Amino acid sequence: MGIHFYDSCPMSPMTTETRLKPARAITHAGVPCLVWAEDALSFAHFVPTEMFALQLLIPDKDIERAAQAITSSLPYRRLTEPHKDWLDFEFMDPDQWSCFPNSIRLELTLPQSSRHEDDPVDIYIHPASWFYFDVKDDSRSVSLVPPLAPANSALRFPTRTAFLDSLISNILDPPTGVRHGKLDAILFTYISYINLYTLRAFPRVLPNGDLEPEHAAVSASLKPENRRLWESNIRNTYKGWIDEVTARRAVLESMGRVVEARKPFPKDRCCTWKKGSQARGLHTSTLVGSSASSSKALLVRNPMPTPPNAAISRAFTRAQNILRKRG
Repeated sequence: MGIHFYDSCPMSPMTTETRLKPARAITHAGVPCLVWAEDALSFAHFVPTEMFALQLLIPDKDIERAAQAITSSLPYRRLTEPHKDWLDFEFMDPDQWSCFPNSIRLELTLPQSSRHEDDPVDIYIHPASWFYFDVKDDSRSVSLVPPLAPANSALRFPTRTAFLDSLISNILDPPTGVRHGKLDAILFTYISYINLYTLRAFPRVLPNGDLEPEHAAVSASLKPENRRLWESNIRNTYKGWIDEVTARRAVLESMGRVVEARKPFPKDRCCTWKKGSQARGLHTSTLVGSSASSSKALLVRNPMPTPPNAAISRAFTRAQNILRKRG
């Protein structure tokens, strides 16, 4: 079975309208809202991904209002404990802290028999700064009306460039100051999906070493500090997370953004775990970025343990199989 590319949203209008119902409740309350993660990939960038939790980016000061807008008008309740799907891999962090400590988690309260199959069971309301995104900057997002119904006119979706910039910034400058293994893996998956489904020209790298024109245009559109990681994935030259963080900070320094360049270097629990495992003589697998340019690898150069929860496992497997077939 080959890859099927889409020139429009692969989801049905019913699925789209149902998935976006909670987001509409937020904008109807006068709160800016940007649709994120798999829903943004599918609806705005035509990626045929499975749908998991509905993730929304909200201005930091408005996340409580956003949560209230949903729970007061739709059958959702607020939960304080983090979902197990968003706890870090135990082999990387025995404490398994959540990758979204400042987000609000909502859960559907309808009994199974009363739910629509497309109702988001879980919703995450993220402060937009967590992903370095300005929801109010319309140059970084688009409206999907039309083809979406006019009721969705206030909803925003990230442009390809803004999506990539946000993902890369979070990977290389984690807001907590500590790298989160599971979140990194998922964000690299998003990058690979964007590369695979929105950039179809091959070869990605020309014989003279230049990127082909469409890929070159995407690279030029990114923030200067984020271009190296993206290109390393396209060129299959990714060296490792620490090298990429260091290189990004060198670019920031050269641009005079000294505060960002010289902030404390983020910790990498993955490297700590890896060194400890090597000292004990155990097999280790280095988590690295995707390399969609070669169409052969997605998240890792060496096999890593399959994530423990079924949803993430399916996402990994689907993306890996797609890229293997493309290669």
